[in-house]
Amino acid sequence: MYRDLHEMLMLNDNTRQYFMKLPVRVQMTAHDMNDEIHTEEELHHLIDRMTKIHY
Repeated sequence: MYRDLHEMLMLNDNTRQYFMKLPVRVQMTAHDMNDEIHTEEELHHLIDRMTKIHY
């Protein structure tokens, strides 16, 4: 478990590569929720919800 999204992206190369391939709007929304994302599972769940609903 990571402290937040920022820490996860700094320490996990695979997650960072995945994240950088996302549309910028999705990245920005995820960054806005930085303090609520602590695991890869939480990140993927958020991205799945956003891409199914908004994009």
